[in-house]
Amino acid sequence: MKKFSKVAALATFLSAGVSVGALHAQTAEVLHWWTSGSEQAALGEIRAAFEAQGGKWVDTPIAGGGNARAAAVNRMLGGDPATVFQFSIGQQLRELADQGLLADVNAVAEEENWDEKLPPLIVQAAKYDGDYIAAPINIHGENWMFYNTEALEKAGIEVPKSWPEFIDAAKKLEDAGIVPIGLGGQPWQERILFNSVLLGVGGREFYAQLYSTLDNELLASDTMRKVFETFAALKPFVDEASPGRNWNEATNMVIRGDAAFQFMGDWAKGEIIAAGVEPGTTVGCAFAPAIDTAYIMTVDAFAFSAMDGDEAQAAQQKMAEVMLEPDVQIAFNKKKGSIPALLDVSGDSFDACAQKAMATLQDKKTHLVSTGLFGVPSAVSGAIDDSISNFWNSADMSPEQGQEEFRQAISYAK
Repeated sequence: MKKFSKVAALATFLSAGVSVGALHAQTAEVLHWWTSGSEQAALGEIRAAFEAQGGKWVDTPIAGGGNARAAAVNRMLGGDPATVFQFSIGQQLRELADQGLLADVNAVAEEENWDEKLPPLIVQAAKYDGDYIAAPINIHGENWMFYNTEALEKAGIEVPKSWPEFIDAAKKLEDAGIVPIGLGGQPWQERILFNSVLLGVGGREFYAQLYSTLDNELLASDTMRKVFETFAALKPFVDEASPGRNWNEATNMVIRGDAAFQFMGDWAKGEIIAAGVEPGTTVGCAFAPAIDTAYIMTVDAFAFSAMDGDEAQAAQQKMAEVMLEPDVQIAFNKKKGSIPALLDVSGDSFDACAQKAMATLQDKKTHLVSTGLFGVPSAVSGAIDDSISNFWNSADMSPEQGQEEFRQAISYAK
């Protein structure tokens, strides 16, 4: 299996007619960064299913995605890898695979027909050199706009469908004494807001071409200038306490009505649900203003360290199998705020926001992915986040200057 030969024994078992489900599940240390209440509740569904099938789960939570990813890598390099670890699908994970540090889960993927059941863009992102190097367990959408319905009623506004409409609405919210945008001032959160503006102003074709090609002409285009002008126009509508705020704190601002809107991935629904609110009721959901319908997909995924010993390998394969069982997909995603990675799972029991997402994804033209899933080098991803954050937090940088810094940062990092 190319550089993933350590799991060949599992493929041999399968070819002999032994199903993955029949393998004896062993101990799996699971390293992850899910520490919020809703995240813990969602992960608990996977843990319960794994343990119900005879597995032993050793929990290793590490606060912060960057910290957890660094810990996972350092432990692999140090010869003490976690059995299963949460990781962002993208170039860094591919680099780990190229170094022979990962096991694949092809045996499960082939038996469960992941190639046909997962969206094509997610299949592409989860594979390296034809091998599944991660189990994608859900689909999140990044271009959501959550809003407090009472705040909108107080200001006398409707849900905006364009960015000019949003800016007009934000001014009325300010007049009503309500913070228009609840934002956590961290680079990744600022990038999510920026990408919603990019999609809304440029459209899905422009968004896809920009991030798939990083073309200099697109980066320097009039359309990109309009993106930065619109992004700049949103700066006055966040509160002074925004810098450094965690995403879930911003979500709770909207739940309480302290802020009217949050532009965030639908993992925010997990916090909304944990607060006892049904998404789509007092906290509404809509796609961020855009000129055409699209869904910026990102995924939560777990990868598997290259390990010696049949027991560890069996535990990894069992974990991959459990994570994508339909019942587990439903239970996990209802608490996480996401939708199942498997397109054939019923959405009847999901909330109105999730059903909107699942209906949207039936049209493949709407499928987009977050910047990390385009496979851009880690240096480029970092340059994108840094330049967006620099512009957002600058008091005197013009949209033209912000656009040029964005273009140069990407060009230098490529």
